[in-house]
Amino acid sequence: MSVPAFIPRPCSADGSWGSSVDAARRWLIGLATTNSAPLKSSAASMWNKQRVGKYTRDIGACTGIATDSASAPTSSMSLGRKGTPTSSMSLGRKETAADQSSTKPSYYHLTLWNDDFIESLKGDYDESTNEDTIGNLIGEVRNMFRTMGDGATAASAYDTAWVARVPALDGSGAPQFPLTVQWIVGNQLKDGSWGETTLFLAYDRVFNTLACVLALKTWNVGEENIKRGLSFITKQIEVMKDEAGAHMPSGFEICFISMMEEAKLMGLELPYHAPFIKNIVEARENKLRRIPTDYFHTHPTTILYSLEGLQSLVDWNRILNFQSKDGSFLSSPASTACVLMHTGNQKCLDFLNSVLPRFNNAVPSHYPLDLFERLWAVDGLMRLGIDRFFQKEINEALDYVYRYWTETGIGWTRENPVHDLDDTCMGFRLLRLHGYDVSPSEYPSLVHLHGYDVSPKCIEHFKLDGKFFCFAGESRHGMTEMLNLYRASQLRFPGETILDDSHDYTKTYLANALQNRNAFDKWALKKDLEGEVEYALKYPWHKSVPRLEARNYIEQYGSTDIWLGKTMYRMYNVNNMTFLDLARADFNRCQAIHQKELQQIISWWNQSGFTELSFTRQRPAEIYFSIAACMFEPEFALIRLAYTRTACITLILDDLFDSYESVANLQLFLKAVKRWDPSVISGLSEETTVSFNGLYNTLNSFVEAAFKVQGRDISRYVKTIWEDLLSAYIVEAEWSERKYVPKFDEYVENAKVSIALGTVLLNAIFFCGEVLSDDILQQVDFRSNFLHLVCLTGRLINDTKTFEAERDRGELASSISCYMNENPNISEEEAKTHVYGIIDLALKELNRELVRPSNVPLPCKRLLFDTARIMQLFYRVRDGFGISDKEMKTHLQKILFEPV
Repeated sequence: MSVPAFIPRPCSADGSWGSSVDAARRWLIGLATTNSAPLKSSAASMWNKQRVGKYTRDIGACTGIATDSASAPTSSMSLGRKGTPTSSMSLGRKETAADQSSTKPSYYHLTLWNDDFIESLKGDYDESTNEDTIGNLIGEVRNMFRTMGDGATAASAYDTAWVARVPALDGSGAPQFPLTVQWIVGNQLKDGSWGETTLFLAYDRVFNTLACVLALKTWNVGEENIKRGLSFITKQIEVMKDEAGAHMPSGFEICFISMMEEAKLMGLELPYHAPFIKNIVEARENKLRRIPTDYFHTHPTTILYSLEGLQSLVDWNRILNFQSKDGSFLSSPASTACVLMHTGNQKCLDFLNSVLPRFNNAVPSHYPLDLFERLWAVDGLMRLGIDRFFQKEINEALDYVYRYWTETGIGWTRENPVHDLDDTCMGFRLLRLHGYDVSPSEYPSLVHLHGYDVSPKCIEHFKLDGKFFCFAGESRHGMTEMLNLYRASQLRFPGETILDDSHDYTKTYLANALQNRNAFDKWALKKDLEGEVEYALKYPWHKSVPRLEARNYIEQYGSTDIWLGKTMYRMYNVNNMTFLDLARADFNRCQAIHQKELQQIISWWNQSGFTELSFTRQRPAEIYFSIAACMFEPEFALIRLAYTRTACITLILDDLFDSYESVANLQLFLKAVKRWDPSVISGLSEETTVSFNGLYNTLNSFVEAAFKVQGRDISRYVKTIWEDLLSAYIVEAEWSERKYVPKFDEYVENAKVSIALGTVLLNAIFFCGEVLSDDILQQVDFRSNFLHLVCLTGRLINDTKTFEAERDRGELASSISCYMNENPNISEEEAKTHVYGIIDLALKELNRELVRPSNVPLPCKRLLFDTARIMQLFYRVRDGFGISDKEMKTHLQKILFEPV
């Protein structure tokens, strides 16, 4: 069953949606290189009366905009004529620092990316060669998902050794599984050990080797193998004590000591009294005290995974009550083999007989691993930025996981009697992101939007005495489960206090681990776990964007990462070179496309005369980055072009209204927009005229291009949006002129518009590739809570990083200053805390808006949501837009300019 997902539609072979959008693409790209003179074509005019009458009635009905064509202005200037310049500047000369210093704040720097650099970009991508490569890699990944069963993993020498020790159930005295004995003899390594060949971990090698030695000694075979194995163990005992304790395999202290006791009874010579061995004995006793014998006979616990280490304590008849439906004990072949030895249980025998042929007469350390494999494979594709190619496969995988979801979460396999925090958090986050209705705590039972029963309790189940744990009775956390709980907590809705608690808990834990250089994990040996944790803390969900996460994870992803259970094991459908090769190739392909688009934008910027404007920030590359880092896919070229050009115009007008023109001239500018008549501003400066022409030409081109996509005229709709923006700018200019500090609510109501995010989004949204009905529009425009939250969070985070500089240049109205003015007894820090609290709550509401079921196309939701995120990123530390030569410069380099 397919469900909504936080992902775009698959792109077609040519990266387009169809002929109408292709025409719009050609129109927009063509206009990106036109000159700045107002468009001469009457077909391009947004006041084409025939279309106003024919196509604006439905939009007008839902916005309150008049649709009477008679309301269009009758006066207009010659569209080829520019306004009369009053400035002495020459539009042919380049901007100088002196020009900027006269009108722009001193901390604004010149552009970081000169024209020669932009023009030199060629993209590290050979289209003719790499398209075939990408297609083949996509096919390989799809095949992985098609053949995904109970988990693609490797054989475990330890577990195979326990299966080999099972005596024949017919009483003949021979091995029940003789081919496993042969496997052990044939798989000893050159150094005398058994275990993972590509990575050496003393704990793992000694553990595997001791188990294999005991198996061979049980049947008195492989005398030379035993001798070499004992020699290896003796040498490595001392090495084990020097390894990080975090790398001790799961259940090691229980099972290793038990095997050492058996080895002693068999007369094998080993260093039984070494101090390190005594330390492990103490650890074993401490663990057993936390989970008393009676408790694990009456409750399912992780002890089921290590029953072979507790043979003298287990009541074998009682423990059968916790046998899984597949016949295993917590999916552990070793534990299941031990129960078979003591009980002769037929279900245990059936389980082992079903697993052995799949691994060539051996068994893995866990089996099945079906939920774990599916969740981590999906997460890897998403973090690498290549999930859009596999929507069908991802939906099928998550449907499979949801089928086994319970009110207390899940384990690593279906019908696992012991659930864990790691898999539960990964499942919760991915299911919520993809539109499944899951709850983190105990609420009344709900129903999933596709009819599934909803599990009312999952994460709350793992909290005890103010702490979160992966399994009951564990003595130490693993980094990965804390990281996954932290990531899950960032998708919380308002009122989900269990996720608020888990967010605070895990953030503190992870930060301390980094500070103490203790970012090790007991469940995995990963290429760069420390880097993953550092990124997650520095760029949490609402301060990260898809391309930034993908670029970083491509560098952190380990194609050969090792996972830790009782022994090391691999997950071939989770960590592999196919994922990584596809991610690299696709990243470079998208980057090459982005570079070509940026060149078009810079050409348009220059030819429009914007380079010569002395009062504005020269940031076209940063603006393009803000959308390319979010809506990065090739099929969203139209969105990127429309978004960037609109945002460039809002930037220019913001600076124009903010510090360049008088209020009277700004009102004249607004009058010209309302009449759509450039002649109204003919007496203003040439820079103001250039600014107006930019708006005039851009809107005309948008209306024409949008008509090709939407099939109706959107002119009145977008014109009203621009009029509202300019009116908001004038309000702020009047406040500044009067030195007026409004009430907090009054300020926010106007500032949500003046931040211009709504203007940018509601121009770009018509190019998402979907026909937008009036019903859809009212769910994403200024009438919606969604856009309200985007604009609110964007404005407030901007204020927290810019209000001091704005105050220094005489602008007194900001959310911080307004709140302090209303509450004179509070400090500046207290005012900031109040604003950050509003932002935090609004971001939680945005999570809900993103995933709640609606008929709003997913690209539209993404456009709004990721715009909120990019604002949090830009203003994470400082005004990263005005001062983009710090961390934002690095982000642009990695996303737009440096191939992987």
